[in-house]
Amino acid sequence: MMRAACLLAGVALIAACGEVPLNKAGRDDAAAAVPPTWSALYATHCAGCHGADGTLGPARPMRDAAYLATVPRNRLIEVVAAGQGVLMPALAQSKGGAVPDADLVRLVDGMLAEWGKSGKALAVAWSGPLGDASRGATTYATFCQTCHGAADGRTPGTRGSVSDPNYLRLVSDQALRSAILFGRADLGGTCNGPYPGQATNRALRADEVSDVVAFLAARRPSIGRKP
Repeated sequence: MMRAACLLAGVALIAACGEVPLNKAGRDDAAAAVPPTWSALYATHCAGCHGADGTLGPARPMRDAAYLATVPRNRLIEVVAAGQGVLMPALAQSKGGAVPDADLVRLVDGMLAEWGKSGKALAVAWSGPLGDASRGATTYATFCQTCHGAADGRTPGTRGSVSDPNYLRLVSDQALRSAILFGRADLGGTCNGPYPGQATNRALRADEVSDVVAFLAARRPSIGRKP
């Protein structure tokens, strides 16, 4: 009788032990089926460059309502998916990244809903063709040089050089345009006005923005060539 009871207890124990990993696997599968929130995606894939709360990172702040209101949603998704320049890698699996494309749409929509809801789009478009570099040199000297120094690098400005060849190698033309339009409000710096010696409501026109981008882009050294 005692032997039979022990045998039954052993069978029950084996059965119970067999159920633990099966139940755990079921719970893991259920957890994996729940898509990550946009904030979790941001924390994993974006915060290292754009800041833990969307500000104060080495790259452009994403918690910028004007920026999110100005950049078309489909272009935001494209940039996040395919990357930009040499600093921002592609995140979408369809572009060689690690994140499912549907998750990236959720990420962008989350940022727009939480960080862009109070934004007002700028009059100048977020993207545009390059302008005239020679006109851009004059525009730079008039509006940008006080803060960013002479383009030859010999006269320092108050907010750091944007004509440094190493900086220009790293940033894309679009990144330069975004910097001109939106500045870095999280660091206390605006870029598209007001300007020293100019009317307080003076902002760069679309053609002037394109000209300055062309001027800076023309100063970018070719890859492998010393500045």
